Amino acid sequence: MHFSPLVIVSALSLMAGFAQAAPHNIFARGNDTGSNLSKRVDNARLTWYDVGLGACGQTNVASDFVVALNADDFGAGYPGPHCFQNIVITAEGKTATAQIVDKCPGCPEGGLDLSEGLFSYFANPSVGVLTGSWNYA
Repeated sequence: MHFSPLVIVSALSLMAGFAQAAPHNIFARGNDTGSNLSKRVDNARLTWYDVGLGACGQTNVASDFVVALNADDFGAGYPGPHCFQNIVITAEGKTATAQIVDKCPGCPEGGLDLSEGLFSYFANPSVGVLTGSWNYA
């Protein structure tokens, strides 16, 4: 059986329409590049500050185990993408869990400002600055 070139080209062009990629599922969730949940910071600069109304919109007191995250890691928008996330902090041979509630514009990349109560857990506030590590819980 012989087919004319016109019939072959027509059949191939019809089949090509079916071979197109399937549409993407617009509801599929991919990686969230806005947050890095596996991030770990070593040799972080840890300081303390007087808490109050934070950049996440919540008012805290000195005894709360809360932190202000450095501006580079805090991100943009209100509330910030890391607001109310828990982090695990290790310093002076101790470990504690705290919640991100504020932004620290003066902190270096990877640095944290701790509430006075949280800083006191690690050392006397008169020390002023500690070096430690932290990661998202």
